[in-house]
Amino acid sequence: MKTVKLYFTGFWEDFDNENNLFTRILRKRYDIVIDPVDPDFLICSPLGRPYEYMNYSCPRIMYTGEFISADFIIWKQSVIFTAIDYFIGYDDIAFGDRAYRFPLFLYDVTQFTDKPLTEDEARDILKEKKYFCNYIFGHDTALGIREKILEALSSYKRVECAGRHRNNMPNNLTFNMATKLPFMRECKFTISAESVCYPGYTSEKIGHAFQTHTIPIYFGDPDIDKDFNERAFLNYSRFPNIDALVDKVIEIDQNDDLYIEMLCQHRYHIADYEEMKFIGLENFLFHIFDQDKEEAYRRPRYYRSYWHETYLKECNHAVYTIPFRACRKLGCWESDF
Repeated sequence: MKTVKLYFTGFWEDFDNENNLFTRILRKRYDIVIDPVDPDFLICSPLGRPYEYMNYSCPRIMYTGEFISADFIIWKQSVIFTAIDYFIGYDDIAFGDRAYRFPLFLYDVTQFTDKPLTEDEARDILKEKKYFCNYIFGHDTALGIREKILEALSSYKRVECAGRHRNNMPNNLTFNMATKLPFMRECKFTISAESVCYPGYTSEKIGHAFQTHTIPIYFGDPDIDKDFNERAFLNYSRFPNIDALVDKVIEIDQNDDLYIEMLCQHRYHIADYEEMKFIGLENFLFHIFDQDKEEAYRRPRYYRSYWHETYLKECNHAVYTIPFRACRKLGCWESDF
């Protein structure tokens, strides 16, 4: 078994370098050694320290599930990744062996659960529902769509706002990413509105709704039907106005047969979608790691690309100077940068 020295940078706070999606896949084929000093390959994410991956000269594989894309430039109708070699994320980029689309809603899948419910299973689930709808967010969207949906539905029935934004729970009870799923299971509908509307960008929100057997009321990715079956959820963008959306929610809420019919729909637009995407990810990673380190480089490492890397390394140093850190601590990050 080939030994590969690997390291991770820029991931979320509780990310486990030893046990994660990537190590679970790669250990099927390689002896993975986590080496923070001299790795053969680096898997990086832009969620942590900006440009920290620039400290490592080995082949770089960027993963992002958030609305942050790879560092690439379009030149003569070609995509050039100027600081990374490979990209895994929401962007549907066709660029040889360098990019693979794997949206965030797939990251936490540990077993394939995309088989549709039977009618009996759906009726049993409906019996356990205690609440009409949930709204669990830390903030509104830039377009205000989340609040528009919330306010429109609230004119019909109470919506359980169990996040930091618009919380209306007893004693300000608040759920977060780690604790919200059991509560969502008790709701018939879930407002699953993305923070942004961008082709291909689909986060965990609609996935969590399907996972807990609620009907998603979705806003976001205009190409959502390339991943999910639109007969299984309500797409805000498919209605002429918000009143029409609310009327449809009311119709389904008041008709158990319609509700059960939606619960029984296959969540994805094709069968075995999850398995297909994971096989694709495995093949993508195996192709990279089967190569020797020098063969795996794809980014240009000379002339303008070298200058670009030098600039990003300076940025990496600059954002952790004392004045910059002080500015972030004072809350100037979002308003001034």
